[in-house]
Amino acid sequence: MGMSETTRIDPYNPCPCGSGKKYKFCCYQKRLEREAAKGPSFFLPASPDNRDEDIPEGVPVGDMAEGRRLCDRGLRLMAGGNVEQAIPLFRQSSAAAPFVYTAANNLAICLFATGRLDEAIRTQAESLKAAPFPNPFGLANLATFYMVNGEEEAAQHHLEEALTCTLPSADACLKLCEVLSRFKRHREILDLVDKGEYGDEPGVSFFTGVAAANLNDRPRALRDLRRIPLGYYKAEMARRYLDLLKEKASPHTVRGDWPYLFSYEICPVDLIQKGIGHDETGWLSRRVVVDFCEAILNESAAEPENAFRMLIHAKHPEAVALLWLIVKGTFGPDSLRMEALQELDTRGELGPGQELNLFLNGERRHVAYKGTRLNPEFRFGKYLPEKLQKCYEKAVRAGYKKRPDWSAIGETYLRIIKEEPDYYPARYNFAISLIHRNRRDEAKTVLRGLVAEHPEYLFARATLLQILVGDDRMEEADALFQSADMPQETHPDAMVAWMVAQTLYHEAGERDEEAFRCIRSAHDLSPDSPAVAAIWPDYEDWDES
Repeated sequence: MGMSETTRIDPYNPCPCGSGKKYKFCCYQKRLEREAAKGPSFFLPASPDNRDEDIPEGVPVGDMAEGRRLCDRGLRLMAGGNVEQAIPLFRQSSAAAPFVYTAANNLAICLFATGRLDEAIRTQAESLKAAPFPNPFGLANLATFYMVNGEEEAAQHHLEEALTCTLPSADACLKLCEVLSRFKRHREILDLVDKGEYGDEPGVSFFTGVAAANLNDRPRALRDLRRIPLGYYKAEMARRYLDLLKEKASPHTVRGDWPYLFSYEICPVDLIQKGIGHDETGWLSRRVVVDFCEAILNESAAEPENAFRMLIHAKHPEAVALLWLIVKGTFGPDSLRMEALQELDTRGELGPGQELNLFLNGERRHVAYKGTRLNPEFRFGKYLPEKLQKCYEKAVRAGYKKRPDWSAIGETYLRIIKEEPDYYPARYNFAISLIHRNRRDEAKTVLRGLVAEHPEYLFARATLLQILVGDDRMEEADALFQSADMPQETHPDAMVAWMVAQTLYHEAGERDEEAFRCIRSAHDLSPDSPAVAAIWPDYEDWDES
């Protein structure tokens, strides 16, 4: 297997909406806004606990009624998606009754949701320190914030502390379930809920149902997910899961698992966008970026490109683990597996000739991977003497003029060949001049010699393959294609030429899927190439489903 199926997506391709942004946050934001309108539990807020009797003696209560009134107003705004407007109300509520942690919990959530992670951590930590009684919701909040901040040990520490607390409300139970789900601790979700009194709450039932599904306890999953009422913001997800459970099937996800969280719940897109904009290297080293990419992949299996653009830049070890899951699994189109395979090769995760069992064209295949590294600085042939190099470059430029003098250009290449017979790029360009002078048989002779002497030189193989296809000499074309032994490294332009030639070869054989994969790879590498631009319009609306 060569690079024909393993080219990387260019992360700098313009965004589909026309903004040109690198990580496509603009397009993702539009989908986020649609999701945000689904229901009041979008941010899983904490409701007031009404625990007057638990206030220790001697603690100044402040204006309890005013604090709760302001908190309720903030909750109503939060439920309507007006998070920014809720922030000052929660601040005022905390000031009115500073020891009541509900307002501080929700203030921290709102700060987190609007991209102010450091302030969210500070607000929640100060509230936990000041409150005279346990705050498991706040501890779970802080665990989430530390997880997103890349402090995984601190996140685990605060989660473990939260699990030792008595849960004062269904909201606290729900929040702990959410954080446990981030760590895929399915059994502990069930244990937490089963020992408490909140298992019948819709949000809690959703988490226990999904946990049971992940543990392959289908009867429990069916029972709990059936409790989710219409109108709950994850009712549609619950309905899909119920349908799959009844059919004894599994979701089409990267892991084949049952996700709990939408991507926007894993991390607000505003926060990732701001974080990467301020400290790209630091943020791309965090696990949350990998989790975010996985969630987007699961939500858009048919269009995985946007998430993959970010994933190939992620530096956390979980990025490699996720790439391997993509390669070894059945998720998404074949092209996604090939792109993940190339990225693993680029990261040095593959050995030469490593055998892999891949799902391609609807079936499992054992293949020996031979990746090709693309190097824009790669040079073909030795260095020419300075005077001859200038002569060669002048001849190359002359070939791009509006009306090239191919006879004169060909003579220049012949002079270079005479002085430097081992400089094979000059022989290739001489063959190109012969083609333009309608001396195809002579050109084929030169190209065959180059393929025999330099099988790694893809320009020659690509051009010869195109000529054979054009001459309808398909047996020779088959032999040339099948004998291709991909080089370990080459220039991207050479790979584009080989991709284009393979596209035409597969078209001639009516192998449309293979043709599409090749031209897509060429387009990913060089969308502005004239050869690619001539073919791509026939494929840009191709349906891979």
